[in-house]
Amino acid sequence: MTKHAVSAIGVCLLIAAAAQQSNGQQMSAPASQHAGSGHASTQRASLPQQSALLPGGRYFGQKPPGMVPEAFAPGLISLLDRRRTKIAFSPDGLEVFLGAGKRLFYAKEEDGKWSAFALPDFLDSETAVADVEPFFAPDGQKLFFVRNGHIWVSVRENGSWAKPSPMPVPINSDSEEWHPTVSRQGTLYFSSARESPPGGYAIYCSRLKNGHYPAVEKLDAIINSHFGAWDPFIAPDESYLIFSSEQPYGYGGHDQYITHLQNGTWTTPKSLGPATNSSATEYGSYITPDGSFYFFSRPTGWGVNDAADLYWVDSRAVLGTK
Repeated sequence: MTKHAVSAIGVCLLIAAAAQQSNGQQMSAPASQHAGSGHASTQRASLPQQSALLPGGRYFGQKPPGMVPEAFAPGLISLLDRRRTKIAFSPDGLEVFLGAGKRLFYAKEEDGKWSAFALPDFLDSETAVADVEPFFAPDGQKLFFVRNGHIWVSVRENGSWAKPSPMPVPINSDSEEWHPTVSRQGTLYFSSARESPPGGYAIYCSRLKNGHYPAVEKLDAIINSHFGAWDPFIAPDESYLIFSSEQPYGYGGHDQYITHLQNGTWTTPKSLGPATNSSATEYGSYITPDGSFYFFSRPTGWGVNDAADLYWVDSRAVLGTK
């Protein structure tokens, strides 16, 4: 058996453990499109005693995709009937968080070799029902993610990740907050069900001032239409925003759209078209820190056991030629 085959089996077992931990409650979308929100559980995902290392190299040594989306690392990350919804690489490309089921798994590359995916100790995952939607700040010093329907953050201290804490009000509310994404200036964009917006969710942002987020603002109605808006990805320089919505003239399900910031105003969102959108649902907007690739997933449903594969495509298919 080859080393890569062993790696695939190890990751398969690891991600399967996360899926088996889930209770699999089906949820409707988009009013409740996220699995696993609720009360804390003391059960911890059981992991195999040993797990094989991942293939070395950037993006686990995978052949880069072209202008047509492809499943990411089939047989290694994208596995039959498993749920992988989001992936986030650190700016230096040496760390990665993978959303599988309702857990975040972590791997790190050292000396050209990737570690096995594992539940990171600093997350203290046994206290959470669901840890999902990881996002690195552009400087690599903060990790944002969603725990039980609210945004949390971990800060890198002396080269290690500190235990996370929930973002304070007004970022979190008594409603739900999802999909954190941060610009180079520290502006935090996210979606929320606060104010009962049409379509279930709206996108908000909050600007960093003196190390704090004192206020939130709802994005323009051209983005937050009555069809709803969620799953944002903000460009590091805030020049564009990619998000999901369920428009009547889309390709079907939840499609992804892009809007550009011009002279302080967001342009009319445009569908990403067949570069990502299909008759299925697209979710998990993410441009890699090197600007080369666009990642997204296609979940078959919103239950924690509903399958979802990760896809990637050359970012030029989404952003245009460079």
